[in-house]
Amino acid sequence: MKRHKKSNVRQNHIKRGVRLFTVLLFIGIVLFSIFLHNYLSRPAPEIRMIITEYAHKYRVQKHLVEAVMHAESKFDQKAVSHVGAVGMMQLMPKTAERIAQEGELQYTDLKEPRQNIMLGTWYIDYLLKKYHNNEVLALAAYNAGRGNVDEWITEYGWKDDFTNIKEIPFPETREFVKLVVETRDRLDEEENTEEQEEVENERHK
Repeated sequence: MKRHKKSNVRQNHIKRGVRLFTVLLFIGIVLFSIFLHNYLSRPAPEIRMIITEYAHKYRVQKHLVEAVMHAESKFDQKAVSHVGAVGMMQLMPKTAERIAQEGELQYTDLKEPRQNIMLGTWYIDYLLKKYHNNEVLALAAYNAGRGNVDEWITEYGWKDDFTNIKEIPFPETREFVKLVVETRDRLDEEENTEEQEEVENERHK
């Protein structure tokens, strides 16, 4: 009888241990998922230098360029999409040729980071100018093509101040624009926080 009671107690302890382990495992998975959601990968320092260089040259926000790269390729210089877009900024070869021609730029290897970033940043600047500095329209054109965006502007009567991302017809383009804008804003916020911390540290020296 005593052995039976001890066996039951031991089994109850095991069951409680399993339940506790399951709960802790679930909590761990949830926390890790939150961490992954909030974690923002950044390019290597040398890539960030190239971004800054061409963003300054073409007068484009560096964080906007980085956000486009993050959304397009997660900074994979060897990335090639199923439709043939190449490199960190996922440029179609024909688009790259047109960019080089219109911008009087030269390139030999679309996968090479410096050349890819140069072309992509010039193109962002071109699209911003074309759409009167409307980031939503410029980003939509970067993803879906100028032809589609021009058609939407005509068909839906979008004005120069158009900002409603939800109205973009292509789901992929909607998500792209949304992600780029959110990422750019987070990068701006992180930089502002870092600058404030540096100022505070200088004050306390």
